[in-house]
Amino acid sequence: MAEEALCIEGARPLRGETGIQGSKNAALPMIAASLLASEGQTVLHRVPPVKDVLVALEILRRLGARVDFDPAVGTAVIDTTTVNSTELPPEMGARMRASLLFVGPLISRFRTATIDEVGGCTIGERGTDYHYRGFARMGAKVEGTPSGGYVVRAEGLRGAEMYCDVPSHTGTENLVMAASLSDGESVIVNAASDPEIVDFGELLARMGARVEGLGTRRVRITGVDRLRGAEHTVMHDRLDAGLMLMAAAITRGEATLTGVRLDHLEIFEAKLRQMGVELRVRDGARITVSGPERLSPINVVATFYPGMPTDLQPGLTALACTAHGDSFIRETVFENRMGHVKSLRQFGARISPEKDQLVIVHGPSRLKGTRVRASDIRAGAACVLAGLAAEGRTEITNLYQLDRGHANLEARLVQLGAGIERL
Repeated sequence: MAEEALCIEGARPLRGETGIQGSKNAALPMIAASLLASEGQTVLHRVPPVKDVLVALEILRRLGARVDFDPAVGTAVIDTTTVNSTELPPEMGARMRASLLFVGPLISRFRTATIDEVGGCTIGERGTDYHYRGFARMGAKVEGTPSGGYVVRAEGLRGAEMYCDVPSHTGTENLVMAASLSDGESVIVNAASDPEIVDFGELLARMGARVEGLGTRRVRITGVDRLRGAEHTVMHDRLDAGLMLMAAAITRGEATLTGVRLDHLEIFEAKLRQMGVELRVRDGARITVSGPERLSPINVVATFYPGMPTDLQPGLTALACTAHGDSFIRETVFENRMGHVKSLRQFGARISPEKDQLVIVHGPSRLKGTRVRASDIRAGAACVLAGLAAEGRTEITNLYQLDRGHANLEARLVQLGAGIERL
């Protein structure tokens, strides 16, 4: 059976208007949080039909929840009052790291959870021990399984002071959910402060949770007796927005995008402007982006929010390949997040060997179409950008990775005039 491929005829300036999808990284913890509701339905709007979201919704079904999702309109109606299992299906959990997010709400409401292998992008060692240390501080017992998973049990959860070794997105969300139905007050120190966590907190507040400080490094949770279903519209995806902004810039085009919050992308916006990319705010979250004929090189340090997002670093590396001069790109979050460098070299990019998580991009490179495999979501996005800029035809395979993070990507790029199709 032939492998599916995304085929791009490059070197076409993008022009026109399109939209940004709902946030995957906000929708996933919200889907998990629906497990906290012992009454009513949770209704989520603007849910992106990406692969990770579809897996998360299927996990809920396997646990016994009733789930109705319309991918065309992006509305999910979730009823978890029928949940009859606390064992995460191993074949589903192995497909995405966010499966770990189900542990916190399961032990919070049902006092037990079993999880096997955790999947996701192979971009480095992403420790999960502080999730389980936090559960233990609240009174849970954590036992390993022969397959490398965990069984977490608690007769009752009590408030505790917890910390994250690094400001982890999933770690913060997991501990907040575990503490939301506990007895007493909990504090999370060195919490992640990303916009998606604030959006997730707005849903929790509507469900009846008492959480203060989301969006800061110190979060306080006061446990309540029960939570109910609620309705919420997911924020737009800042990482999808970043990809589309760079797509217009790397093709030296001009596009108007609906659903871009530049206040969620301050450092990234600054880097684009340093390169000479023009960004004009039309109204609210509607932005027109124009790529100059000649891009300037940049220095970038990818780090935790509110710094430059690590998830946009591969795409920015691709953009730097077309800039005039040397760009210095340093990664500080994931030690294996340079998988895209090998792929970009296949297009003809001149990038120095990685040393201490630093690469030097020697631009401009004359990119030429090639056949390349997407090693993870963000490396796949970098390949899309290189393909849009390259002369000739590009074929990108292993599209499951790209589809984990971006929905209807080729259709939206076609709206902007890209020569792209899935075969």
